[in-house]
Amino acid sequence: MIGRTISHYRILSQLGEGGMGVVYVAEDMHLGRRVAVKLPMASDGENQYRSRFLREARAISALSHKNIAAVYDYGETPEGQPFIVMELVNGRNLSELLHASELTIARAVEIVADVAEALNEAHRHGIIHRDIKPSNVIINERGEVKVLDFGLAKQLHEQNGDATSPEAQTLISTRTRSDVVIGTPLYLSPEQARGAPVDRRSDLFTLGALLYECIAGRPAFSGANIIEIGGQVLHVDPPPPSQFNPRIPAELDRITLKALAKKPENRYQSADEFCDDLRLVLAGFSGVDTSRIRRLTSAHEANGRSSMLLTISDSLRRPRISPIAFIGALVAVLLGGWGVMSLFKPTPPEPDPVAVKWYVKGTNFMRDGAYDQARRALQEAVKADPQFALAAAALAEAWMELDYVDKANGELVKVASLVPDRSVLPELDRLYLEAIHSTAVQDFPRALSFYEQIAKLKPNEPQVYVDLGRAYEKTEETQKAIENYLKAIQRDPQYATAFLRLGILYGRKADLDGALSSFERADQLYQALGNTEGRAEVLLRRGSLYKDTGKHPDKARNDLRQALDMARTSGNEYQRIQALLALSNLALADNQKYEEAETHAREAIGLAQSNGMYNLHARGLVDLGSIFFTRGEFAEAEKYFVEARDVAEKNKVRRGEARALFALASLLIHLSKTDEGMEILERGLKYYEKGGFTRETLQARTLLGRAHRQKGDYQAALKIFEQELKDARQMDYPIWVGMTHNDLGRVFVLQERYPEALTHFQEGYAISKLQKNPRDIAYGLLYRSTALSRLGRFKEAADLLAEASGIAESGGYKPVLAGIYQVKAEMALAQRQFPQALSLAGQAHEFAGARAPEAIIDASRVRALALVATGQKPQARQACEEALSAATQAADPGLRSQALLTLSEVLLESDDYEGALARALEAEEFFRRSEQYASAWHALLLASRASRRLNQQTRASDYSARALSLLSALEQRWGSENYQSYLARPDVQLSHQQLQEL
Repeated sequence: MIGRTISHYRILSQLGEGGMGVVYVAEDMHLGRRVAVKLPMASDGENQYRSRFLREARAISALSHKNIAAVYDYGETPEGQPFIVMELVNGRNLSELLHASELTIARAVEIVADVAEALNEAHRHGIIHRDIKPSNVIINERGEVKVLDFGLAKQLHEQNGDATSPEAQTLISTRTRSDVVIGTPLYLSPEQARGAPVDRRSDLFTLGALLYECIAGRPAFSGANIIEIGGQVLHVDPPPPSQFNPRIPAELDRITLKALAKKPENRYQSADEFCDDLRLVLAGFSGVDTSRIRRLTSAHEANGRSSMLLTISDSLRRPRISPIAFIGALVAVLLGGWGVMSLFKPTPPEPDPVAVKWYVKGTNFMRDGAYDQARRALQEAVKADPQFALAAAALAEAWMELDYVDKANGELVKVASLVPDRSVLPELDRLYLEAIHSTAVQDFPRALSFYEQIAKLKPNEPQVYVDLGRAYEKTEETQKAIENYLKAIQRDPQYATAFLRLGILYGRKADLDGALSSFERADQLYQALGNTEGRAEVLLRRGSLYKDTGKHPDKARNDLRQALDMARTSGNEYQRIQALLALSNLALADNQKYEEAETHAREAIGLAQSNGMYNLHARGLVDLGSIFFTRGEFAEAEKYFVEARDVAEKNKVRRGEARALFALASLLIHLSKTDEGMEILERGLKYYEKGGFTRETLQARTLLGRAHRQKGDYQAALKIFEQELKDARQMDYPIWVGMTHNDLGRVFVLQERYPEALTHFQEGYAISKLQKNPRDIAYGLLYRSTALSRLGRFKEAADLLAEASGIAESGGYKPVLAGIYQVKAEMALAQRQFPQALSLAGQAHEFAGARAPEAIIDASRVRALALVATGQKPQARQACEEALSAATQAADPGLRSQALLTLSEVLLESDDYEGALARALEAEEFFRRSEQYASAWHALLLASRASRRLNQQTRASDYSARALSLLSALEQRWGSENYQSYLARPDVQLSHQQLQEL
């Protein structure tokens, strides 16, 4: 093969050969880069094998991950032999590092965790590897881990037991034509050894075997041949790796042996879960780990015990004893061993009573959502009794809620060392420990399952249902959370925390009356108990609810100020900072009181910084940047967003970092640096999705959908918003359901699918009415009036605008007022009332702030058309050029096309026919691609009129015919009633008449 060219790949040298194929180094003659080309070892007659090889290559080529060697291409040679083109990875494989004894425990764990991340990506795409082994893991020159050779990969949805599947047979009979066992014997899972169906958990067993060898310096299983190895894989549990390497911590023993469980259901269920545990262990390594793992090579060292097959063979040479006597002796030994183990099984010591008091106090704070108070109480519990594992686990959860990830990980490692075997704990303590640990590592579904088990054991304890309710909150099952808080209240009508959590959830469901009633009851109970911090929490939550609804800014301010005063009195800096940030947001929302908002934000930032609360420090910087963003001071906004990102990144506050990235992406997208903003947004979105932060995920995806809308990719935007609507409904999150309906409606408006837009706007408006949020109600009225006015339903639109105007003026909502004047200006223009249109467009421009380039561009367009209609052609052309320049700068092809359409009309009326024709055709191309029939037929009409003035009669006829066809298509899209009201618009009547004349 050397020197031969396959497709556009010139074979340079052979890289390696295995049972599944030969790999060559080749040159990609198109791109001038070195690649690896793999050809399978299969005869020409094996058509099924070839087709399967290529089918799997296509599946694997979909994988894109930093720890997976990329597949670039695949195909067949002229002789019909399949091939795969892969990334050429320069480095050393794990087998070489093992034999050279170059690994430390920490580095070994780090490498295996990277392999787990690669497998997680493959499993997400329905692909299992089936041949993880040291030679398939390469560490490149930059120290990056790459997983190679998915040659045995299998798609999970393939039918198991297929006659053509290599795993339809047993271990012993399963061989390729080159007589090589499918899979590598030392790393086979029990399922593979039996020839049973495999799934992703088979890969995790194999990864466990790899981990074992890396840290113990010897394989988990051994034997002289495939039969011996298979026997051990099926029947023998390897000893803990620490037996061979005493430096291995107990938690790493546990992780390794869990991965090597014989039954798949007893192993890790996902690579992600496996990886998380490895990363936690890794966080516990202190200092620089320099001790190398020695490779055990002698028979005595490597085996540690004789092989099972040799032991059986040896026993056959000895004098036989009675089978009955043998069985009796075996039973006696087992019973005796069980008795001894039971007698000496360690039991955890009773925790110190003082520690228990602090623990109870801390967990109650956790239930209240007062995480910093919980942290302080739980630290006292751990100080009083350093062996109290439950307190350490709860402290880890509190640190995680406060986004101190490293500190949370440190406590979890401590818990693992305190209770390496959780089975020694009483059942209830074990379940609590598992639940808290799962919550701390953000495995919320697993935590929920443990809390459900606790509720079955303690069905009459009210706090059990508060814990269960919080677990359902984490999984975004709002209604089930509410049901459990109500169960807690049934068992204890004086349970303030249950009422507090109910108030929060009723607010999220837009049930304002239910929320306020629950908050009132919680406040009464906390007051009766003399619990100042509990009362402050109620005031914070209720004030934030008033702020978010926008209906009672005075009540919001009163509650938040009271909360601030109480926090100062009690010395609760966490609540104090939260109150200041909430007051800052309120000042910004309430008539944009910038100075007041900035003062509160800066005070919060100073407090957070001095108290080492990095999460709140980063959040305060984001809020401060948002103030400057709203004021149109974009450079200052960017400065604070970047500072927030840096603070969060430096202190490893991942959630704060994601929040800062989201804010920075919003700014960049607004500044028309859309691609850069979307790239940053994807980083934050990935963290939110992986961490299970559903509401933040919704926010980030919404911004991503709006970015696609801004780029003119309306189909991508619709796809995102349709999924958002489904997710928000599933979460029972009506506020977001309403917002997403409005986002969908706005995309449909841009696509000129006005009846569909109206349906979504009506849904969004109905939710706003239930929520009683005046700002959202005003926007809902504005959105509906926009769609109605475009359809020529001016009376309905005007009525809605009058209602919206009253709300916007009383609330001082300038962006809404800008939109109202814009729709009024467009209606005046459509009815050919040009002086009125000119005046209204000027008012729209005046109310549009620096954050609303779309409103400014649209107002300039209306102004230009009104000016040209009143004979002010130079001024009209200038207004058009300004609109086109602004739209181009905004990098919004939809806005730019509308500006081109306006300019074409102005140029046509100014006798610049060639300019008019060029602009009309450029605009029409985008409208055609986006299926905007109303704008497209108008652009073709202008092109036809310009062509006729240029004596291009054939082209004029063609353009007019296409315009008529599109106009007819509108009736089918909108329905007859809407179509007729559109045709009745005075401006459309005139254009229609011109088209008929052409």
